[in-house]
Amino acid sequence: MINLRTGGILAGCIAMLTTASANAQHRHGSGHTDFVQHGGHVDAVHHHGRHFGHNNWNYVVPHHDARHHNGSYYVQDNSYYYTPTPVVRVAPTTIQTAELYPVQVVQKPVQLQFGGYARFEDLSGRLEVEINRLCLDMHYNYRHNPGFEESYREAYALLRAAKFVHAKEHQGDRNAIRDQVVQMDQLMHHVQGEVLQWSRHHVRQVASGGVIEKSSAVEAILHHLCYDVGIEPHGDDEPAPAPNAGEEQAPAPGGVINSAPPGF
Repeated sequence: MINLRTGGILAGCIAMLTTASANAQHRHGSGHTDFVQHGGHVDAVHHHGRHFGHNNWNYVVPHHDARHHNGSYYVQDNSYYYTPTPVVRVAPTTIQTAELYPVQVVQKPVQLQFGGYARFEDLSGRLEVEINRLCLDMHYNYRHNPGFEESYREAYALLRAAKFVHAKEHQGDRNAIRDQVVQMDQLMHHVQGEVLQWSRHHVRQVASGGVIEKSSAVEAILHHLCYDVGIEPHGDDEPAPAPNAGEEQAPAPGGVINSAPPGF
C-alpha cells in the first residue's frame, strides 16, 4: 500500500509544476559532455562515458564503494548494462591539445531487461544516498539564492519519495513504485532547472562537486531506475543497503542541524 503522505507531497509538487514539467521532463538529452564552472567547482553536467574512458557510453552511474552499491551502470546503443567492475571517473591525458581518456576494461557486463526489477534494490539505495547529498549541499551552500525555500522543499520531497521506495513501504506494490518513480523523474527535472543558475557560498563540502554534479548523478540513477521498473526513460534523441549510519541526513525544510556532522 502506498504511503499516502509521501505520495501526496510529491503529487502536490507536481501539480504546482504542470506547465514547467511539460517543458522540462524531456531534458535528459543525448548526453552532452559539457562542464559548468559553478561556484568554484567544475561540475559534470551529464555522466557521459567519455569521462569514464568509453565514448559510446551514456548515463554512467559509477562504482560507489566496496561495502555499499558495488559495480557500475551505463547505457550503450540504447541498451542498459550493469557491471561488477568498479568504473570510476578518469582524468584525460592531453597530447597536442587533444584530450585522451584512458579506457577502463569492463568485465562481465549484464544487460538489464525493461521492467525486470533486477537492480531495483541497489538503484533505489543509490538514489536515496545521492538525493540526500544534493539536499545537504543545497542546505549548506546555496540557501542564499532566490527561490531556495521552494526548491529545497521540492528536493526534500524527492528524498522522502526515495526513502519510501527504498524502504519497501510499498510492500511489493509495483504500481506504487512506478507511480513514485514517474513523479520523481518529473520533479527532478524541475529542480535541475532551478539550481542551474544558482551561485555558491561555500560553507561546507558535501561529497564531490556542487549541485550541478549531484543533480546529474541523481538524473543518471533515475534513468536506470526508470528502465528497471518498466518506465521508458526520457530522452530527446536517443535509479542495496541503506546509507550507513554515519551518513548525515538532510534536514526537513526550515530545519536546523543540531549536531556536528561526520566527514564525507
